Amino acid sequence: MKSAKKIFIISCVFLAIIIAGDSCKKFSAINSNPNNVTPDQASPDYLMAGVLTQSAMWYGNYGSGVISGAMQQTYQDAFGSTFSDYQWDQQNFDWTGNYATLANNKLLLQKAQSYNWDFHQGVALIMRGFGFANIADFWGDAPDSMALNGTLTGTENQYPVFDSQESIYERAIADFQAAIPHFSGSMGDHPEITAITSNSDVFYGGDPVKWKKLAYSLLLRYYMRLSTKMDEQANVEAVAPNVFQSISDDWMMPFPGDDQGSSYQFCSKFNGPSGYHRNKMCGTLTMKMRDLRDPRIVIMAQPIATPSVVDASQFTPGDIDTLTKIVNGIRYINPAAAAAANYKQFDPTTYATDRPYGTIRSAIKNLYDTSSVYVGIPISYDNYVDFNYNINGTGTQSSSLSNYVSYLRTDIYDNPSGPLLAQRLASYSEICFDLAEAKQKGWNVGGTAATWYNNGIKASFDTWQVFDSYQSDVDNYYGCVRDFNTYITQPSVAFNGTLQRIIEQKWIASWQACNEAYMDWRRTGFPALTIGWASYRGQIPLRFGYNNSELSNNSTNAQVAIDKLAPSSFSGPDGNNSSWSKFWLLQGTNEPW
Repeated sequence: MKSAKKIFIISCVFLAIIIAGDSCKKFSAINSNPNNVTPDQASPDYLMAGVLTQSAMWYGNYGSGVISGAMQQTYQDAFGSTFSDYQWDQQNFDWTGNYATLANNKLLLQKAQSYNWDFHQGVALIMRGFGFANIADFWGDAPDSMALNGTLTGTENQYPVFDSQESIYERAIADFQAAIPHFSGSMGDHPEITAITSNSDVFYGGDPVKWKKLAYSLLLRYYMRLSTKMDEQANVEAVAPNVFQSISDDWMMPFPGDDQGSSYQFCSKFNGPSGYHRNKMCGTLTMKMRDLRDPRIVIMAQPIATPSVVDASQFTPGDIDTLTKIVNGIRYINPAAAAAANYKQFDPTTYATDRPYGTIRSAIKNLYDTSSVYVGIPISYDNYVDFNYNINGTGTQSSSLSNYVSYLRTDIYDNPSGPLLAQRLASYSEICFDLAEAKQKGWNVGGTAATWYNNGIKASFDTWQVFDSYQSDVDNYYGCVRDFNTYITQPSVAFNGTLQRIIEQKWIASWQACNEAYMDWRRTGFPALTIGWASYRGQIPLRFGYNNSELSNNSTNAQVAIDKLAPSSFSGPDGNNSSWSKFWLLQGTNEPW
């Protein structure tokens, strides 16, 4: 993958075009006065750099952030109500930045067309389709056909209609299809691809062959997305031979790590220690990894500093007051005192009854976890005091420190950049699982469902270098298997012909890139995720609500879209414009709930 370090310098040009008066610290490396750059002067390569980097940062930060929390892979304690308790209020999500990126992409496409530059046209078409499809994925109906016309007069341009979610998907698919002919041949067949172009392309370094595979892979993604609403078999079968072929095709952008905006979003260098420490593992994932003896846990999580053991022999008989004691680096839990204080071992299968949503606090169980050296916080555990989980008596809201819960693996994730840190937008692993699902449906995509399933798992292991750079960590952890073949032949992992198993492994493989896992969960109900006592509404939300600014500025058209949403029993006082209302893609499917 192409290094993005140079691109975060030149991408400031794209910001200067949108926000007059803003300057970029590092733009002086190429131009001493960015505020004088006008659309007519902007180079297609520089515009492309901005579009790609901004798209990657938006999509990637959600995938490793809020959506990772929604999919119960990671957890934010203390201040994590949006992240881990599903408090998805309307003001939390704003598409202004998405449309700003699309406006610059529009200019990129226009300039590429005026120069007759095939490569740039293809990139702009893919990014337009991707950008609008993302808006449809998360919000539903939205301005599309009349969007980006704010410089024109007329109410239809100043107050654009909301296109239907279905039509936005149709146009995105058309864009992906239209992009493909622009990537014919190799780099040598495209004189418009210069050294600057290669540097500006933070994903593939100006390689049209890679971009063509991406176009087909995005087509596969959205055909599968729509397959619950319409017959997409022929479309999937048509694109299957041309999609990603290996992890070298993955659509990703490494972090430059020069400043906060170009770094992994949770590293302590730009967020302070507490900003990193409050990002921990979620118990849903750690327990699943334990059950599957999955060695990928070693690249995800930091082992807890102090392991815990329940052992009555360490305490005086009859003592129900001393809950814990530490001896020789091990914390012992007194079972009699634990029972008296209403504590029990965390068990995902009984979590919903141990701490049921809506129950008064005195009726819920307190939980601890001694099952592994990798411990996550159960989803929506306890509002902001979840930093005390696992009997962490020294936890505070300000520091979020804990010796008894796993942070993300520090030597990997507490860095601005690194060999495994990237904004991941699409992967070969995802494609393999998509093809496994298609084959499981009986569609003709080559191979077998089991082969594609196993390939998807292996691609995930290879991406994270589990049996390469981290083999010694795997070997030193008692709770996992030591090699790939042993892993995939376990009864709990081996392909059993079910969609649930495919999606469950696809979910694990979405580590730090959970957007597609969320889309899969919405359309299939897998993986089967429970909810916690502190959940905002008692169920996982389905969409982003339209932001108040859009409701104020384009109220008439927004209301038409809102009226088409189907509220649920979880929508509460939000009305139709709720994160728990169903849009077209989910209406009539009975999924995910």
